[in-house]
Amino acid sequence: MALGLSLLLTGCSEKEDFSSFEEVIIEPIEIGLTFRKASLRNQEVAFQVFDEQSNDITQSSLFYVDGSPISGNVFVSESEGAFAIYAEYEENGIVSTTDTAEFYVIIPTKNVLVEDYTGTWCGYCPAVSAAVDEVQFLTDHISLVALHNGDDLSLSIEPQIREGLGVPSGSPRARIDRTNVWGAGVPPIFPAQEVMNLAGIPSSIGIAVSTEMIGDDLQLRINVASEETLLDRKLVVYITEDGLLRDQTNYYNEDATSPYFELGNPMIDFEQKHVLRATLTDAVGDPIPTTEALTDYTVNFIYTVPSDMVVAELGVVVMVVKTDNTALNTQYVHVGESVPYN
Repeated sequence: MALGLSLLLTGCSEKEDFSSFEEVIIEPIEIGLTFRKASLRNQEVAFQVFDEQSNDITQSSLFYVDGSPISGNVFVSESEGAFAIYAEYEENGIVSTTDTAEFYVIIPTKNVLVEDYTGTWCGYCPAVSAAVDEVQFLTDHISLVALHNGDDLSLSIEPQIREGLGVPSGSPRARIDRTNVWGAGVPPIFPAQEVMNLAGIPSSIGIAVSTEMIGDDLQLRINVASEETLLDRKLVVYITEDGLLRDQTNYYNEDATSPYFELGNPMIDFEQKHVLRATLTDAVGDPIPTTEALTDYTVNFIYTVPSDMVVAELGVVVMVVKTDNTALNTQYVHVGESVPYN
């Protein structure tokens, strides 16, 4: 199966520069049967066929879904499920068929967002790291961002994010879906169940993300669709990085109940994960134009990866948030990979 991709790529960004964008057109190269891998219930799925010269032969093709021909090249289902698709076409007097492939009609699933306001100087911050590791063990329906302050991993926009979201100064601080406080007490405790309560539940909003590295450039395509009209919503796009080794102050070195017991204070070369390294939108989100229900809103970026970042450790966190900054759904993808609506 060949999946066609036509990109309007916008935005060349340095580490935290989201202010200047230029448009670049990349011509599509499409061969075979193309379609969106996953769609929402009642959302149109359009199929196309391209010959080996990338000519569109859709109008002369007949499409079969689950073995039955459909009228035209558009399919809609009010029920979720997996469907088989192939096309039949005539070329040089010979009737041919494409390979059979699968597409999905889904109810979007919510990926809960956890943001960790942290610093290598912060002795209680490893408690958040341990809690995040626990939640990651329990669910894949999670997106993670660590926002550093007061150390060499800090970005100058971190205070702007705190101010925009109403997060007090100091660390550790943690938020669920941007606006829900996670963690209480001294020393603070971060119950995994508070995150799990919001992970994997149905959502009305789907987010699909496609990424590809071409040279030093990350090409990024984001699709958002909703069962309801997208109105007064914002899009946030962050680049994060794992595998950053730093000495970490550890107030749990003598706490036998902690996973960091007797690991030293500081812990040498402690892995800092999910670290916010760049934002491709305004720090607290770009407005999404009003978009009708079951209609794709698409935005594309080019981000030139600086030489001090390790591509294999990079990820993209995408959020759709309300005007009060509460995250309605999120998506995470490793750079170089793609995820459909799910």
